[in-house]
Amino acid sequence: MRIKVKKERLESLDVFRGLAIVCMIMVDAVPDFEQAPPLMLHTQWQGISFADMAFPGFVFAMGAAAAIWLQKHEQEWWPEMLGKVMKRAGILFLLGILYNVMPMLFQHIFLPGSVTVSLWSDLWGQGRLFGVLQRLAMVYALGIVLGRILHTKIDLLMASLFLLLVSSVGFHCFSPDAPFAQADNISSAVDQVVPGAAHCYMGAAFDPEGLYGTIACTASMLLGMLAGRLLLEGTPESFLQLLSYGLVLAGGGVVWNQFDIVSKPLWTAPYVLFTSSAFMLLALLLQGLFSLMPRVASFFFHPFRVFGMNPILLYMLTGAALTLLWLLPSPEAALFPQLWGLTTKGIGGIPFSIFLFTVLWCACWWGLAEYLYRRRIFIKI
Repeated sequence: MRIKVKKERLESLDVFRGLAIVCMIMVDAVPDFEQAPPLMLHTQWQGISFADMAFPGFVFAMGAAAAIWLQKHEQEWWPEMLGKVMKRAGILFLLGILYNVMPMLFQHIFLPGSVTVSLWSDLWGQGRLFGVLQRLAMVYALGIVLGRILHTKIDLLMASLFLLLVSSVGFHCFSPDAPFAQADNISSAVDQVVPGAAHCYMGAAFDPEGLYGTIACTASMLLGMLAGRLLLEGTPESFLQLLSYGLVLAGGGVVWNQFDIVSKPLWTAPYVLFTSSAFMLLALLLQGLFSLMPRVASFFFHPFRVFGMNPILLYMLTGAALTLLWLLPSPEAALFPQLWGLTTKGIGGIPFSIFLFTVLWCACWWGLAEYLYRRRIFIKI
């Protein structure tokens, strides 16, 4: 018995990617971080919240999609494949730089009186080098190369665990007594060298999307690739394997958590295992729904699918809009929280009204996502 799965495209994967990008957009659209529901805020250092699931979800989906891409291009010569991969990664990295530049650029354009130096001097002095899109670019390039080399599902699993072990050992060797101390750890030490403290997130001495975290983040992509290969097989046995892998990773996370902390900023090994476990189970659930009741699932999850068809474009556009709305002043405060005050604030209490506002924000962008989908406009990198 074989469950029907379209080899060229998994609709459930488009939905999974859409769920991840919607979560990323919602988390970024919180209008008041002091009164927001805790689940919508990133943990400061240790632990995990709903917000901490968004970015690794997108990395996991990227890995699953890479499994499909590699299947299509498995006959290509290495130079040809590497050329495509490096071009895509390079464009994605440059888009990340552009995304980071937007706050300074908008400030120089719309509030020139608030700046005292040129845009170039501002960027050279404190422009951020890394970020979400840059990490995606680096992880994508490394993950695709490893995925081309690793031929079996066990190879992918073992390579993922090896990367997590390398990451974990680095923390413990750098500082045996306090490997995950906020003030001093191997990840922040690397950030001091590349890109340097002045070019880290918010000018801090640590960047949550810095170089060192790329090691464990690549493991997240490889585990997504493992899930993608199982979904492509489309058999009850492969689905049972996906369930088993998800449960095993959860158990591994519990064990590893005895030695390492769960930390999204550091992208630690237990964090990867717990999130990847949840994503494998979610991917299995979605694929099961689309296999058993395709019309119902397609109708119910359609909004997320349209977001998942243009994820990078929508992420950048919503980010640009947020940057501008937070920058532009209103009579009382920044314009963006004022929009919250004019719409959902006070409905069902402050925390709930903030959640409702982020849903409304996503709904506003759904119109654009739907238009692009219906016009068959898909911006691919």
